[in-house]
Amino acid sequence: KEPIAKTSLAESVYQRILEAILSGTLAGGMELSEVALAAELGVSRTPVHEALLRLAADGLVEDLASRQARVARFTRQDLANIYEVRRILEPAAAELAAAKMTGEQLAELRAAADALDAAKVKRDWANRAIDFDLRFHDEVAAAAGNERLRQEIVKYRRLVRAFCRATGTRDNLQQAFAEHQRLLAALEARDARAARRAMDDHIAARLKCVLQEFDGQTPESGA
Repeated sequence: KEPIAKTSLAESVYQRILEAILSGTLAGGMELSEVALAAELGVSRTPVHEALLRLAADGLVEDLASRQARVARFTRQDLANIYEVRRILEPAAAELAAAKMTGEQLAELRAAADALDAAKVKRDWANRAIDFDLRFHDEVAAAAGNERLRQEIVKYRRLVRAFCRATGTRDNLQQAFAEHQRLLAALEARDARAARRAMDDHIAARLKCVLQEFDGQTPESGA
């Protein structure tokens, strides 16, 4: 039972630190002390160290080898590279999913999309839209039926989650939802080529929004 408990604890610590990074509580460039994090979370240093190793593998923590672990900073080129990889992986997953998604899976996604569409007047619609985005991409990746592909997609999706919230204006989220609707229609039609194209267009549009946000916050951009 002990190894299971240890694994569960390490996973819990990983999730806590991950959420702190994605929410901005632990900002880019911030130094990460294993001792301080362990004390804050009420655990030993071992699960914290394991969590930081995983986050380094995810690309969210850097300089771990020098024992000066810091939250990773992303340059404009980093963002472009991350989304370029997404445009390689996720359209392929959408193409596969168009043939493999079950009727039940499609019906559940359609119901979720319809519910989100009907809730546009709700004050918490933006948060609902972000949650739908996370679910939608996860389910398409899983439906592709290739576990290695899914794992790579999850890795890069994890990197962009913070960007999704940073660009989560109502207008941007409505545009993204319209793109999801187009992709969902292609999946329902079992049109693999249309699904691939819709996913590629969606990621390209999201990159444009992320870069606009990045340029707006960067003094060198002049914006």
